[in-house]
Amino acid sequence: MLKALFNLIYPKICYACGEAISGGMSNVCISCRAELAFLSIREFENNPIQQLFWGRVNFEKATAFTKFEKNGKVQKLLYALKYKGIKEVGITLGELAALEIGTSNFFNDIDVIVPVPIHAKKKKKRGYNQSHYIAEGIQNITEIPVNLKSIKKELNTASQTRKGRFERFENVSNTFTLLNTSQLKGKHILLIDDVVTTGSTLEACANVLQKIEGVKLSLLTISATY
Repeated sequence: MLKALFNLIYPKICYACGEAISGGMSNVCISCRAELAFLSIREFENNPIQQLFWGRVNFEKATAFTKFEKNGKVQKLLYALKYKGIKEVGITLGELAALEIGTSNFFNDIDVIVPVPIHAKKKKKRGYNQSHYIAEGIQNITEIPVNLKSIKKELNTASQTRKGRFERFENVSNTFTLLNTSQLKGKHILLIDDVVTTGSTLEACANVLQKIEGVKLSLLTISATY
C-alpha cells in the first residue's frame, strides 16, 4: 500500500522519453523498449559494424544493438548512464540487447565477456565503468561470465568527442595493458562498449586482447553512429 502510494506521488520515469512508467518496468518504459527492439540490428554478416572493422580487427562477429541518433532515445539513455549516475540503465540496455541479439544465436559460442575498461581516474570521478553494467545486463540474460581483471586502461586519454578518426586512434592506440590473462587463454571473448563512432577505442583494446594465446574475439556495442 505504502509502495503504491509512493509510486503515485513519485512515479518512476523513463529515461528515454521522460514519461512516467507504469507496471513493473524500471528505467525504460514498455513502448521505448519496443522501439529499441525494432531498431536492433539483426543481420550479423556484412553489417555496418563488421564493415567498420574490416582490415582493422580480426573478429569472429561484430554488431551493435541500435543506431545512435542525435537527441534520440538511445542518446538519452546513454547520457543517464554515463553522466547522471543511473547505473541501472546500463543493466537494462545490456538485457535488452541480449534478448534481441540472442535470437540469432549470436552468444552461443562466447566464453567470456570483457567490458572495455576506463582509466582509474575517470572511474573514480564517475564512480563506475558504464560498460561494466552493460556487460552485467548481458550476463543476466546469457549467463556468460564477465571478466574485469585481465586488461586495464593504463593512460588517461583526452576526450574523443571532438577528434577525427586518425586523432582518435592516436589518442588511444597505446593505452591498454594486459594483466592476468590465464582466464582468457583459448577463450572466445565478447568485447563490450557503450557506443562506437570511429571504432578507435575498440580497435586499440581488441589489438591488445588478441595477443593472448588462442583467443577469438567478437564485438558488441549498445549503439553505433554509422
